[in-house]
Amino acid sequence: PLSILLMVVVWCALWGSVHPMTVVGGALFGFLITVVFPLPPMHWEGRFRPVGVVVMIAHLLWDLVRSSWRMLQLAFERKVDLNAGIIRVDLASDSDLYEVIVAELISLVPGTVVVEVVRHPRRLYLHALDLTGPDPIAGVQQMVHDVENRVLNAFGSKEEIAAFRAALDTKTDEELELEAEES
Repeated sequence: PLSILLMVVVWCALWGSVHPMTVVGGALFGFLITVVFPLPPMHWEGRFRPVGVVVMIAHLLWDLVRSSWRMLQLAFERKVDLNAGIIRVDLASDSDLYEVIVAELISLVPGTVVVEVVRHPRRLYLHALDLTGPDPIAGVQQMVHDVENRVLNAFGSKEEIAAFRAALDTKTDEELELEAEES
């Protein structure tokens, strides 16, 4: 399969050679890895949207620049209080793939790290720095939902996007306040 072929390419790149013995060794190693550590099946019903991917990457780059600048400011400020905390965010989409992509994109941005991923119910726990402002918890939760929206716009089906938007619209103010209090 494709995974073994990709492992052969990585194997040859690591050895710096495309010698027949290296290719055969990489194929055997790749086969062994897929037999010993099989991955669960991943069901993806979405579709690849190039414009959505470009928008997602552009936002990621902007978030990287903006948060790196803020982390630089925090590093050189005289005060020591970083206003850090653990925040719970319930995800609105119901896919392992989207949950992992959202968690990775969030963790790439300086100042936020995903410390736990819960599968049922779909939930992320984030460690975040610089929790200042009128409602910093809601701000972080909104940031995660924005990332989730961009991921779905890049890879989701129309039904998944509609379900995501409906799930966010059905949350009442009381649920959002309770979610913020539990964080």
